[in-house]
Formats: sequence, C-alpha cells, structure tokens
Amino acid sequence: MTGISVIIPTLHRTEFLLNSLKDLVVQKCDFPFEIIIVDQSSQFDLEVLNFCNDYTFCSYHHITFFKGLPEARNFGWQNAKYDYILYVDDDISCKENLLKEHFSALKDNSVGVVGGQVIEKNNPNSGKKTGNFDKWTANPLAGFHLEGTFETDHGKGCNFSTKKEVLLKVNGIDENLTKGAALYEETDFCLRVKKEGYKIMFHSKASVYHLAAETGGCRVPDIKKYIGSLVRNRSLIISRHVKGFYKITSIIYLIKLVSAYAFSYKKISLFKQFITSFNEGITVGKMKVRCTKY
Repeated sequence: MTGISVIIPTLHRTEFLLNSLKDLVVQKCDFPFEIIIVDQSSQFDLEVLNFCNDYTFCSYHHITFFKGLPEARNFGWQNAKYDYILYVDDDISCKENLLKEHFSALKDNSVGVVGGQVIEKNNPNSGKKTGNFDKWTANPLAGFHLEGTFETDHGKGCNFSTKKEVLLKVNGIDENLTKGAALYEETDFCLRVKKEGYKIMFHSKASVYHLAAETGGCRVPDIKKYIGSLVRNRSLIISRHVKGFYKITSIIYLIKLVSAYAFSYKKISLFKQFITSFNEGITVGKMKVRCTKY
C-alpha cells in the first residue's frame, strides 16, 4: 500500500520520544503514513501510550520477547502497513516536510535506500564526503550535515528510509549485529542493498536534528564491552564486504584503532578483547543474514 511507515525503536527515553512524536504527527504530505513505536524499555510507558491514543495512525508496542536494535527494526517493517519504511531515532526533531522528502526520493524504482541529512547537536558536523564507505579501512564515513542529492554508500541509522520489497530481497536488517551497541547495522544493510543493484541516495532536504540523548538508548558505557562490539561488528563488515588487499589494510586500521583506545584508557586487556571479538566477527560475517519472522 502506498504510504510511509515510520519506525521508532526506543529504550528509556520517554521525554525525548514524546518531543520527537510531536514533530512527526504534524507532517504535511499528500499520502497516508503511520508511526510504529517499538519500545524495549523495562517498563510499559503509559505516557507514550496515552499520546498515541490521540492519533489513529500511531501505534505503541512494548516488547519483552527480544532485545536489540536490529530486532526492533525488523519487527517494525514486518508489522508496517505501507510500502515505504522510514527509520528515525527517538531523540530527533524535524520539520514538517521530512516524510514528503523521503517519499519523493524513494519513488525512483532504482533507489533502494535514502539517507537523510543529520545535524548533530553534540558531535562535530565534519567531513567533506557524505556516507562513503572507505574500502581501505572498512570505515563508514559520516558528513551527513552536507547539502545536496547524490548517490553514496550508506545512510545514517537515525534517519534513513527504504522499501519493503528491498527489505524482503536482502532479508532485512542483520540481527547478527545486535551485540553491544549494534554498530554498523545500517552500513551492512546499505552495502547489501547496493550489491543487489539498487542506488543508495543522500537527500539533504529530508533533514533531522539529532539530539543524541546522554541517557537511554543502546549505548555501551563499559569500554571493554564497547571495544568488543566495535571489533566484532567491524570484523563482520570486513569479512562480508571487503575483498583482497583491502582486507589487510582494514585489519591494520582496526588494530591501530584499538591500540589508541588501549593506551588512552591504559587497558592492555583490550588487546585480548580484540582477538576474541575479531575472530567472532570474521566467523559470523560468513554466516547468512539473520532476520527473525515476527
């Protein structure tokens, strides 16, 4: 069915989520849309439910039978009413044309993913290229603050859209990337979509302001666990998407990155964590994409 289903995974961010919803429910567009909230917080959120009850196109799901951002994204699109899927974070603000701009960019049959503009509140809005995947380092570059509409390699997780038919074709978001902060799950998805021959487009008019809430979400504050998930998931990306000589340069870059963390935090144990997580990531990267049927 023609329209957009907005999927919002959320975790312990009631106030931020309510503010995001206030921007989304007043979107101006000439097509139908719905908002699906996938809440994995420890407690049922009555405030959010009461907000949703005022809008027939807004639904609230409190989930206790799975845990993870990729799972929430897959649950969302599998329960969506419309053909186009828009993923946004629970801590964004946007103008009333966000859905309209994503919809217009997705209408091109050759487009598989649209990455919108992201203006970060706390992180530096730096970079001269948008959404490039550096094959020398297996590093997904940012630069999502820039202007324009052009082809790129990936979108940013807090503001990207796709199509149900594309999600079905590539078997959704890979739940193998759930571990830790679910790093690189949108990068992996976009690279798999690109391999199927679709374009990944950046469209700056589909813009959000990312507040990057300091609490809640799927952050991993423990440095050892963070490095574990970073190395594991980056290794999966290397195993699945990097070939030949670039594998060597990507692994060297990853070792340098972990070394910088180890010396900064004075934790030599991070090197041991690197070995364990690297081997796990390479192994999992050779496995099939995992997408539970909800």
